[in-house]
Amino acid sequence: MLEIKNNAGILIKGAAAMTVFSLIAKLLGVFMRLFLSARIGSEGMGLYQLIMSVYVMFSTFATGGFTLSVSRLVAEKDQRSAPDARLLMKNSLLASTVISVLATALMIFGADFIASALLGDPRCASPLRILALSMPFMAFSGCFKGWFIAKRRVGIRSSSTLFEQVIKIAVIALFLNVFMAGTRDIGDLCRGIVIGVTLSEIASCLYLLLFYLFPRRKEYSPSLPTESARDSMRSLMSVTVPISLSVYLTSILHTAETLLIPYVFESYSGDRAQALSQFGMIRGMVIPILFFPFAFLSSLVAVFTPEISRLNMLSDRRPINARISSLTSFVSIFSVAVGGLFFFLPYELGEAFYPNENTANAIRVLSVVTPFMYVETVCDGLLKAIGEQVQTLKYQLLNSALRVILILLIVSRMGERGYLLLLVASNTLAYFLCRRRLYKATGVAPRIISDVLFPLISAVASGAAARIVLNALSLESKTAAASAGCSVYIGTFALCLMLFAFERLKSTYHRLRG
Repeated sequence: MLEIKNNAGILIKGAAAMTVFSLIAKLLGVFMRLFLSARIGSEGMGLYQLIMSVYVMFSTFATGGFTLSVSRLVAEKDQRSAPDARLLMKNSLLASTVISVLATALMIFGADFIASALLGDPRCASPLRILALSMPFMAFSGCFKGWFIAKRRVGIRSSSTLFEQVIKIAVIALFLNVFMAGTRDIGDLCRGIVIGVTLSEIASCLYLLLFYLFPRRKEYSPSLPTESARDSMRSLMSVTVPISLSVYLTSILHTAETLLIPYVFESYSGDRAQALSQFGMIRGMVIPILFFPFAFLSSLVAVFTPEISRLNMLSDRRPINARISSLTSFVSIFSVAVGGLFFFLPYELGEAFYPNENTANAIRVLSVVTPFMYVETVCDGLLKAIGEQVQTLKYQLLNSALRVILILLIVSRMGERGYLLLLVASNTLAYFLCRRRLYKATGVAPRIISDVLFPLISAVASGAAARIVLNALSLESKTAAASAGCSVYIGTFALCLMLFAFERLKSTYHRLRG
């Protein structure tokens, strides 16, 4: 029990470090998107999102499920034999090399066909070839990140993300403001952007490689592995293949969905530029804003996943169930708070980030399912950590197939409104499927009053307080209005949490005395 408590302390410190790095990286990412939206406009953001959707699909092929599988298996094997853990890491680097080189070749030689036949825009071909060069480096980085998470050296993983973001912003700013300062062609500008993306991936990989090659002294082990290379590879593939299959199939369906949206937007409006603008506004502006606060949660999930895998090996289920219950409760309260913030302050936040882009309506509609998106993402990671990756694959395939069908049936007839409804429906379904499965697998049920009802009441009270203050102040500056509204909302919500905690402590005290 003492060891579990000590591990919890290490995890909390690691999560705190990851959160700080992640928040800084996210903030830099927001500023970069602000810069890009001002430089290339919503149409350019739409074209950039099309390019990145294909890039994400191929990078998914290159990286597979190596980060999750390496973090999980290294954590398990490290308990028994450190040399076995390092042997598994070497096998993961070998396997990821083969897969990533294949993905690079397919992307380079298929760029013209993808740009013309699938994306409907030849300007995408050159950026895709540039991005293809980053595939092997992304694959190696994925393995290294899994290794450092399992070793509880999460600061290295987090700092690499920040380092990558700094390099990306610096290179993009150099190309768009110096080398391409006189051009307004969004195809040329997208080339400058993807050069920054590619160079940042290479830099991040080299950064991680440096720490991997020179580990801490206590991580050295002169002994030999207890299992053969074949057995090590077999154990790696037994976990990686189901996860990779899930990622591959859902990525293909997700990319198909992404490619369909501009087409159906165009068929609805009859204007290609408007279709790209609508697509760029939702996917390139609104959704990144909604997921910005998730930086707080992604750190916790990344740190706790290998720990959940370790606890899953114990016959006593109480420690793992307690850890899952605490994590899901925190995520639920946090996500309801975030959803309420976006619901009550959509105009102020939208205008503060992207002036005159009319993002408020989309922000408010999607804020309703923001808690579902957050909790579902965390539950999906927890299910994979306890060996439920096959079940999550079924859910992801079902949801992705449903989204493609709804795009053809609803979005083609309703345009932007239909797409927002699709996102609401699909994220709600994904939440209930994952939450139900987590309950069946662990017996950990959501606490409706403390995890849902009370945060919801607190969010409504906080939102009302924020609106009253903003109406009284009548601030002209959108940034000042957003800052004031967020401050009042967060302060009120925190006060509600303290009152709730006080009442629980008081009731517990009375029960003990009784």
